[in-house]
Amino acid sequence: MNRLIGLLVPALLAGASAPALAGGMSNQLLLSSVWCSFSYNQISGTTRTTRAKFHANGTYAFGNQRESLSSGQYGSVYGQGGGGGGGRWQVKGGELYMGEGDGPLEPVQTVLKRNSKGYPIIVADGVEYMQCG
Repeated sequence: MNRLIGLLVPALLAGASAPALAGGMSNQLLLSSVWCSFSYNQISGTTRTTRAKFHANGTYAFGNQRESLSSGQYGSVYGQGGGGGGGRWQVKGGELYMGEGDGPLEPVQTVLKRNSKGYPIIVADGVEYMQCG
């Protein structure tokens, strides 16, 4: 709580909106939904989707999907691919730690933000994830 106040007071005194909260992770938040990231590259026409599901037993699973469509003088080409994986996770002191497979748990740099409707957005290592299921 003191950490949050320490972040909010300087911003409010300066007339700025409330900043995003670094860390801010909790088991309840991560277990509340499937988390998705979407990106689109206008130049290549590639769409990427990642879905991550956290389980109460301390494991997670994720899947990636990529789709692309290119059109040119000689027609159109569609491509797709995907993959997935998983591992273990844990929240300590509001910070998220994850490890692939049975590997060691390592810190994930996270920031918790809210969208305009108040729903949480998790920024993990620079990638935004929103609730999607």
